[in-house]
Formats: sequence, structure tokens, C-alpha cells
Amino acid sequence: MVGWWLTGTAESADFGRAMLMPLIAPDLVDERCGDGLWSRDQLEQMNGRFVAAMELAFANGLESRAAAAATYSRNVMNGKQYTEAVIESAIESAWALLCNKKGDMLASEIVTFVRERVPNIEPARVRFGFEQRFRQRGVRW
Repeated sequence: MVGWWLTGTAESADFGRAMLMPLIAPDLVDERCGDGLWSRDQLEQMNGRFVAAMELAFANGLESRAAAAATYSRNVMNGKQYTEAVIESAIESAWALLCNKKGDMLASEIVTFVRERVPNIEPARVRFGFEQRFRQRGVRW
């Protein structure tokens, strides 16, 4: 079966258009669509309904383009894709845990905590996030 991935960003002019993209080579799409649950035509109809629903949600203020764009990945780690928002969320959660424990955590525990949420993130990226928070917020305990 063909896998599909949401594409487009709030900044891109084509955000409301082709939002579902195949995860396999484009020349295999026609060949592979028939062995799944839906035909290519059905997938295109579903994509059209999804795009229309998203545009309506944007217009009614029920969804923000910024939030939708955050689901579009710009970072790839170990074959998985992560947005900067996901990385920041993991680091922020680790910061909250550190503050809750009043600083009683090893750096390796912090990196392990973040890696449970974002596998293979570089320790330097976690350290940078914590340096920013210490500079901006100081110590809360």
C-alpha cells in the first residue's frame, strides 16, 4: 500500500493544494495505488476533502496556519522527521522536570529524557536549549 505524507507550509503559496504526497517513488504511485484499500481516484477525492476542510478551519479561525505548518517536518533524524517545535517541546519538558526536581538531575539524565521524545538528538542541541533558558529565565529553585 502507498504511504502518504502531509506536505506544504503556511508560508508556501501551494499550502492549500497537493497536501498528501506519496512516500514512494512517483513513478510507482499508479502501479501501487491499486493494491491498497483505496484507488488513486479515491485518494485524490479524500485529499480534496481534507484540503477543503483545512481551508474552512483556517477561515473560521478553528485552526492556525502556523500550527498546521508545525506539523510539516524540516528536520530529519534517523529516518524520522521532527519539527523544531517538537524538539523545543521536548527540551522545554526537560527544563520543567529539572525545575521540578530543583536542579537535582545529571546532564546525561536530561539528554536521555529528551531522546525519549526525539531519538538521536545531539547533546549539543539540548545543551544549547538549556543555555538559552538559563540566560532568559535564570534558576527557579
